[in-house]
Amino acid sequence: MPVKAASPRLGLLDPLRGILALCVAVYHLSVWFDLTRSGSGENMAIAKLGNYGVSAFFVLSGFLLFRTASWPRIQKEGVGRFWLRRFLRLAPVFYLVCALNVIFHLGMGPEPSLRFILENLTLTFGAIHPNHALVTGGWYVGLVALLYFAYPALAWLREKAGPRGGLVFLFALALGLWMWSLPSTLHGVMDQERWNRFHTYVLAPNQVFLLAWGGLLAGCHQATERRLEPKLALLLALPLLWVLLRPAPQFFDHLVALTGWIRYRYLLTVTGLVAIAAFSRNVEPGRFGKLLSRLGDWSFGLYLLHPFTMKLVAPHLAGQWGFNLALALAVFGAALVHRWIEEPAGRLGRG
Repeated sequence: MPVKAASPRLGLLDPLRGILALCVAVYHLSVWFDLTRSGSGENMAIAKLGNYGVSAFFVLSGFLLFRTASWPRIQKEGVGRFWLRRFLRLAPVFYLVCALNVIFHLGMGPEPSLRFILENLTLTFGAIHPNHALVTGGWYVGLVALLYFAYPALAWLREKAGPRGGLVFLFALALGLWMWSLPSTLHGVMDQERWNRFHTYVLAPNQVFLLAWGGLLAGCHQATERRLEPKLALLLALPLLWVLLRPAPQFFDHLVALTGWIRYRYLLTVTGLVAIAAFSRNVEPGRFGKLLSRLGDWSFGLYLLHPFTMKLVAPHLAGQWGFNLALALAVFGAALVHRWIEEPAGRLGRG
């Protein structure tokens, strides 16, 4: 979400970010406005697209960071400058939404305390517990902040391993972190009491391997100049989309589709979609592609703001109309946040 490709843009990643952000917002708002019946095909499809849309953002964030921030580049600008630029990608919008939640007592996170406020100000809560975030969805920010902090060391190790060894290093990192996720994914989440399952799901062992999967994709992308024609890429994406959309197996608890071996099937699916978008040849997008790319630019704001527009709309309007208005306001708010916060922060980081 907050990680953007350097110019020139990489393949179809910007339109993909727009689609993913929309999937996440549609999923949450459809649940909050009670639009679909639990266990229905539509409900299951939206749940998978929304939840695995967040997973795809982890893969995408890892890909773009490992692909665009080499150790020589970090060495040239300095580690401190690297951390500052990454901090400015995450913190300004995150601070804004946390402040809105705390000031207006919206209840989108744990009860604020001095400890939690300090964890959020320093972006260290991901290392303690991602759900210490003082805003809905902030757990993603905490885990990506962990990657930013550790990345200079990872980039140095990759550089020291050499071109071929660097790819082996990325493979070992992706494999090792995936193995770390096995206990949590296969039984750790669902063995918890119901109230604690999602809190266990968001923990680092269950998520950070996706950032490394993105890093491995970046290594493969750098190792070859072969690219897919966009039309072929879209054709290859269709069967992967069908894996996500097909209404089987049936589930009523959405966490059932986020645990067990079936989770890895869906994670490989969305990783494949990211890979197809990344390995696509750069072309000038059409009008629809430009619209999706613009939505991709707004994706971080859309991800963090849509719970607020729900809180704003839900007391006054329910059902489909409430959903439509909340989504439209979220997109509009995300555009404003990008224009007036993210772009100035980005210029400050580059300066």
